[in-house]
Amino acid sequence: MKNLILSLAFLFGTLHSAISQDLYFPPLVGSAWDTISMSELGWCPENLPASYEYLDDKNTKAFIVLKDGKIVLEKYYDTFTKDSLWYWASAGKCVTSV
Repeated sequence: MKNLILSLAFLFGTLHSAISQDLYFPPLVGSAWDTISMSELGWCPENLPASYEYLDDKNTKAFIVLKDGKIVLEKYYDTFTKDSLWYWASAGKCVTSV
């Protein structure tokens, strides 16, 4: 049992250090948030207009895609902005769990 615990601790430590080297977290002060472009990621920007149209048809208020903590896409619809208030209800649990 002791060997299992030591092995798990080593594995967790190794994974944590490997993962945390590339993690980005936005600053606690200010509103600056690093971004990364779709082309830098090798994604297909030519499909973006159809995606935005679909989201608009579904009455989406806001859409954001993060990659490794950096903003790839950020879009707001109608009069909704990044500072708009919205009652999330149970959706907050899903975001928190991710």
